[in-house]
Amino acid sequence: MSDQKRIAITGIGMVCALGTQREAVWEHMLAGQCGIGPVTLFETDGYRSRIAAEVDLSDVQARFTPYQRRRWSRSDMMGVVAAEEAIEDAGLLDSGIDRARVGVLLGAGTGDLMRNESFFFTMRREGIDRARPTWIHHHFSSTPVDVVAAHFGLEGLRSCLMAACSSSTIAIGQAVDAIRRGRLDAALAGGTDALSRLTFAGFNALRLMDPQPCRPFDAGRQGMNIGEGAAILVLEGWERATRRGAHIYAELAGYSFTCEAYHPTTPEPEGQAIASTIRAALDDARVNAGEVTHVNAHGTATPQNDKAEARGVRVVFGDRANVLPVTSLKAMLGHCLGAAGAMEAAALALTIDRGCIPPTIHHDTTDPECPVDLVANSPREVRVPCAVSTSLAFGGNDSALVLKHV
Repeated sequence: MSDQKRIAITGIGMVCALGTQREAVWEHMLAGQCGIGPVTLFETDGYRSRIAAEVDLSDVQARFTPYQRRRWSRSDMMGVVAAEEAIEDAGLLDSGIDRARVGVLLGAGTGDLMRNESFFFTMRREGIDRARPTWIHHHFSSTPVDVVAAHFGLEGLRSCLMAACSSSTIAIGQAVDAIRRGRLDAALAGGTDALSRLTFAGFNALRLMDPQPCRPFDAGRQGMNIGEGAAILVLEGWERATRRGAHIYAELAGYSFTCEAYHPTTPEPEGQAIASTIRAALDDARVNAGEVTHVNAHGTATPQNDKAEARGVRVVFGDRANVLPVTSLKAMLGHCLGAAGAMEAAALALTIDRGCIPPTIHHDTTDPECPVDLVANSPREVRVPCAVSTSLAFGGNDSALVLKHV
């Protein structure tokens, strides 16, 4: 539409294995630090892979009351901390905004599943009287949306997206739509997700997990590592953001959501479905492929996904793929599942704002079947006028964002 409202990213909050504050996370990303290590939250004996990207919650929990620590899940607490940082960064609630016009749209996955598992195990082994009710109060995956909205008194549209690994990217797209259509003046958009035994065991059973820290697009890659965390963006209409003098990290120019429906767990191998997703996002942003100067890839480090994604990039960008910088943050952050897309969108907004692309670490030799210009092992200082972030999920639920420099 010719009158499509522009969307500004004015606040960013991040919690992940690299830190519980945006600037610490960014500094550690540029330093190529790895947040992946031995799992301590539950027993991993017998699994092929026994590592993940855990968040050290000690600093996070110290910010909350005993009641909140008892009732809220890891996902809830990480989401609140990331939301608080994003809100303060944007100066959103000091701007006179009507809180009934501020929405909360988050991607999620496991929610409080790890405590739900503990409740079940305790009930079976010791009896229901020994199982704590607080372990199941926040069972629903949508709970972090309600916790964040209630904590900050936000009364606008609430939505929780569950579409596996693309959940938070789709949530960001929904927030864009809500602002464009006048349903909201601003939104907290992103995702929060936590580790659990079920997801850890499931990915191990699929033999998709690397026993060592993962190596996206590398010839020797053996799979992914899962992680946890939260990333929240403050999105608002461009006119409102500029009128109040907010710092704008980037313009969120376009997004897409497609479903390739090729296979429950395997992507369409030639990259055509992924290419369609990227093209749809570019069309929404009214951007030509030739304007894109960077791709923040989904990059799970699984053999099938990396190959299909690299092919999709080449379908869209042709020979420019030889010189189009591509990075995958999962080598540092793990795969944060329902929060992965938001984590990558937040990092991409910082990349555009600050002119530096974080590296894909642990890289040795690029797979010949993944012929991309990988930003390997060291950050790359380069101006990024326009970039794409991709999220590719089980069931073929693919999504992409297009961000532009201000």
